[in-house]
This record gives sequence, structure tokens and C-alpha cells, in this order.
Amino acid sequence: MSDFDARELRNAFGSFMTGVTIVTAVSKTGEKVGFTANSFTSVSMDPPLLLVCPAKRLSSYDIFESCDHFAVSVLAEDQQHASNTFAGSKDDRFAQVEWSADAFGTPLITGAVAHFSCSSFQKIEAGDHLMLMGKVEQFLSNEKFGLGYAKGGYFSLGMEHKAEEISHEQCAQVGALLECNGKLLLAKSDKGYSLPQSKMQADVSSLQTLKNMLISLGVAAEVGQVFSVYEKSTTGNFVAFYRAESTEEKEMDGYEYVAIDALTELNFASSDITSMVTRFVHEKNNGVFRLYVGNELEGDIR
Repeated sequence: MSDFDARELRNAFGSFMTGVTIVTAVSKTGEKVGFTANSFTSVSMDPPLLLVCPAKRLSSYDIFESCDHFAVSVLAEDQQHASNTFAGSKDDRFAQVEWSADAFGTPLITGAVAHFSCSSFQKIEAGDHLMLMGKVEQFLSNEKFGLGYAKGGYFSLGMEHKAEEISHEQCAQVGALLECNGKLLLAKSDKGYSLPQSKMQADVSSLQTLKNMLISLGVAAEVGQVFSVYEKSTTGNFVAFYRAESTEEKEMDGYEYVAIDALTELNFASSDITSMVTRFVHEKNNGVFRLYVGNELEGDIR
């Protein structure tokens, strides 16, 4: 047994940004099985090989360990539901998504960015996982953006690009949901709590404006993905909020670090901040962060 803290090691592995796949197979008796995986890699062009790593704790492990064929569907940016279904659903997973069978009878997830139909090439037990190497027999791909995953949350390059474009061209303000040791940094005012934010700087991107704001506060933080981009009905301008993370709580006048599990009990200065913080707490508890693009009342969560 390793002396490493398992959670810390998992978090370190999770800092590597990956795509998201669903790996499927069919048992000798015709049972369809599948699981969500980001441990996917190409291995060789000649012969064409790829690698996935099913965990031994999977209820379907024996099927993958003995399969002659399996398939990999690389998910598109709008397929978070499929990812979540094959990551945790106890019901019939294939009844909850659209799919079709390949030439070997293995399910392929409809709408994916790419499909790889494989014959089993080599299987190697490696700790608590199986290295399952497949020879690509058939494949298809398209020009969609793929679904991404890093640090316990999904991200979408297409939506990120859209959000960055809006925030760069139309944003008047930019802010942060800054986490630190299980707390969120809030700004205090007579009207209630808010989030750290700043007016956009001329000829500077929203991301750089935010970084400059944090530097001015003396906060050393890593800025992550866009969390919300929305239009303010009172001004017609857009506001962009990013997730960020710091490891040191710094005392600042007018600011307070509040435990995440206590955020929903607070009074916030505006309804849009209340809604955003409530969504943040919910997604933090679920371990899946999404991107909101719209206005104060309605929009798309991807």
C-alpha cells in the first residue's frame, strides 16, 4: 500500500485536462455494459491501437476483462447527461441515451465526436485497474467540439470560446468565485454580500482584467474556467464571472471568507448574485461545474 493520501493523489491526477469517453462492450450472453472514462489514449498508428483502463471495482469488470470487442465513444460538449448516466446511474443506462450498434454489435453513443470500434489486442492487470488495449477496426469522427473534464468539473471549448468572445467584446464587469480552503471570498456592503468584481479595463481581456484585480487585492490565485456570462437587464452590458482558487486566506478590508456550506444562509446584494452563488454551492456539492450563458432570468447551462 502507498503512503499517499488517496484523495490528494486523485486530485493531482485530476488536474490533467482530458476529454470524456464512454466505453462499451457486450457480454457473451448479450448483456450491454458501459462506463464513463477519461483514462483514454492513443497508443499506436501501425497497428492502430488505443488504451482504456476499467477499474476492477466496476460491476461490469469481468465482461471487459473477457471481451473480444469493445467500443469507445468520445463525447461531444452537449453530452454531459450521457457522461453522468454512465458514471453513476443504477438503472438501464442504455435506455437513457440514444445509441446504435457497430458491426460487432457493440453500442456506440449517438451524437459523439468520434467512435472507435475495437478488437481486444492486449490486457494487462495494473494495480486496481486493467489496461485494456484495443486494435481499431472501424472509426468515425466529425467537427464537433468535445466535452472536457478537469479538477472535478466539465468544460466545453465551444462554450468557453463563446463566453470569452462575449466577455471580451461586450463585458463591462468581470468577477470571481474565489475558493480558499473550503470557503468563498465575498465582498461586504450595506446592501448585502457580493462577489469580488471590477470594471473591464480598456484594451484588456476579461481574464487579464480579473487577474489584475486579484493582484491589486494582494491575492495569489489560479483563475480557472468561466462560470457565468450574462446580460444585466438594467444596463444591457454583460458580466463575466470566473472560478478561481487560492490556498492562503488574506485579510482585506471589505472582504470576508465564508464557508461554502454557509453561503445559502446569507443575504446577497442582488438576485443575480444570489442565483449564481446558489448554483455554485449546488455544483460544488455535486462535483460538476457548468457554464451559464444568458441574462439575469434565463439562459443555457452547459
